Amino acid sequence: MNIACVHLGLGRALSELGHTVLDLRPPAGVVHIAPLLGDFVPDLFIQQETLGPRTLIADLPSLGCPKIFWSIDTHLNSFWHQYYARLFDLFCSTQKHWLPWFARHGVTSTLWLPWHGEVRRRAPWKGRRPGMAFVGRLTAERPVRTWFVELLQELGEVRVRQDLGFAAMLDMYDETRLVPNESIFGEVNFRLFEAASCGCAVLNPAIPGLEDLFEPGEEVAAYRDGAELADWAGRLQGDDLLARSMGLRAWERVQHEHLPEHRAASLLDAAVGLARCAVTGPSADVAWWLTVSQLREAGRLAMGAGVMAARLGALPVTDEVLAAMLRLSAEAGRDEFMRVALPVAETGQYAAFPDVNLAGSMGALKAGDPVLARLFFLRHIRHAAPAAPDPGHTPLSICLAWARELQRIGRSFRPGFVFDPGAHLPQSALECLVLASSFAADDLHVYGDIARILACESGWDGLRIKALSYLSLHDRRDWRLGLELGLADCRAFRVRQGLEEMLVAHGEAMRQGQGERFGRILAARDASGRIRALLAGDFSATNPPS
Repeated sequence: MNIACVHLGLGRALSELGHTVLDLRPPAGVVHIAPLLGDFVPDLFIQQETLGPRTLIADLPSLGCPKIFWSIDTHLNSFWHQYYARLFDLFCSTQKHWLPWFARHGVTSTLWLPWHGEVRRRAPWKGRRPGMAFVGRLTAERPVRTWFVELLQELGEVRVRQDLGFAAMLDMYDETRLVPNESIFGEVNFRLFEAASCGCAVLNPAIPGLEDLFEPGEEVAAYRDGAELADWAGRLQGDDLLARSMGLRAWERVQHEHLPEHRAASLLDAAVGLARCAVTGPSADVAWWLTVSQLREAGRLAMGAGVMAARLGALPVTDEVLAAMLRLSAEAGRDEFMRVALPVAETGQYAAFPDVNLAGSMGALKAGDPVLARLFFLRHIRHAAPAAPDPGHTPLSICLAWARELQRIGRSFRPGFVFDPGAHLPQSALECLVLASSFAADDLHVYGDIARILACESGWDGLRIKALSYLSLHDRRDWRLGLELGLADCRAFRVRQGLEEMLVAHGEAMRQGQGERFGRILAARDASGRIRALLAGDFSATNPPS
């Protein structure tokens, strides 16, 4: 086949499989594919997401061949990928557990295509330095990663490097025995494959899809919290044969299943008989401008509000387009928002669609009209949840009501979107709660709902710890809060602090005659038993939790 690729790292592998590949590397921003193709007529088109500044192709419908998009950072860009994906016949993601989310959002053709390792000679184990190594940026925006590194430094020798080039990083891994890994939102990341390609023993979060790629406990050491990470680090540093065999098995798995040639073959298999489901005509225009609108709201694409309004106004009015217009009009100020929102409310336009009602309600709060905000919420529950209570007229109660309703319908988070309550309208339950806190900074219900929503989600540990700390500070007798805070600390690698919180909570539970209940809850939440082992041992605030 003739295959046109945009920023695809598998071009060489496709060529080695016998195909003619046009490897295009256009700049970041909005580009047109037709001029880049020239006389090349593709039988297949593949675009890989780029990290950092994105490349967006404006004329995808002009391609007559099947089109594939490979999402690399799905966990950080789903909020705009859900629209851009409609312009392709197949949406691939490196994250297996995200595919059902896209299916629920109208992306009909999906494929799990994990990242890959590298063809690399396995460096001799005896020549490697003892201890651990971690390559990754440490920033104030990622406190959990800082806590992760601090825990590693308590557990043994660890070399930490930032901003290494790709080749230098792999060379460093060749000299390393143990590579602890940390992920942002429970994703399968590059570091797992990179370290395994070099034959390191990898300590990896127990994330969705890991067991399909490597055998936990045999090829990688999987941990669920800082206590289990500490246990694995101690075992592997103390048992060189175990670490060496784990690294060898991971390296062999990469060579047999996780090389670029394997991913290229998977793409080609998926392309055979691929159904042509990319949207065309007016639907393609809608998908494109909703993509642009989302990126503009996120501050990742520069476009004037007037230009954006004109583009949205020229589209067929769908519920998604109307919601985008409401958000944009709220940005322009009260008068413009009321000009757009009042006819929607008066005519009942798209009254059964949550995106429209949420945008109308949140825009009304921004415009200082809680009565209109309540009206849009009542429109929603009339169609979606008739038994839901009236939220009342205060901005706080309306935000809390929306947060609970959005969680109910599966819109808890928008990971990757940096929400600013002063600039953006909420589009998720968590964002509604952040806005609620701006109306009532000390309200315990806000913090309680934040802690509850974040309870089972990866990537929000820092925020959940803040919420639980605030709640626990106001009710020290509630040992359940102390236990939850301690478990959250352990999950975020603050093992020492977590054990301290749990010891205090256990003492309070004993005073209330609920020691056995404390133990049952802890046992259910501590699958590995490592937290209980530390609590039962000789832990003190002056000894590391290793």
